[in-house]
Amino acid sequence: MKQLLLAAALSAATTAPVVADHLPQTKPDPSLSPQDVVSIQIEALRNNDTPYENRGIEVTFSFASPANKRITGPIERFAAMVRNPIYAPMINHRTARYGKLMIEGEIASIDVILISEDGAYVGYRFTLSRQHGNQYEGSWMTDAVVPFEVMSL
Repeated sequence: MKQLLLAAALSAATTAPVVADHLPQTKPDPSLSPQDVVSIQIEALRNNDTPYENRGIEVTFSFASPANKRITGPIERFAAMVRNPIYAPMINHRTARYGKLMIEGEIASIDVILISEDGAYVGYRFTLSRQHGNQYEGSWMTDAVVPFEVMSL
């Protein structure tokens, strides 16, 4: 039931997609909101091989927090993880719908429902944190992406 309600909320809370060739940023920056960070990653993965192979995965990895990179990196390991069956539907997906952004202090989360390249509905919860004490001071970066089941829209 929780997934069903979540899907209904997401269908009402959508945002305009970012155009792949005109990503506003491809690296963390304090001027980007958590919504911006997730939108950039989602759009980059939607057009993973534009303008070159695996650019979307590279952009996504650039927004992984240092703590996330310690677990999922280096980039070759991260790319293999993104290509596994859990995350592969993100690559070249058709569309994305964004849920309501939730921010509590220095932690943010947002749910995204994608229609995969093969037409399946898949959901992911992005958790981000504002960085402090490292080279990304003040930037929002992704700590985790957890899949969830989409019951219906």
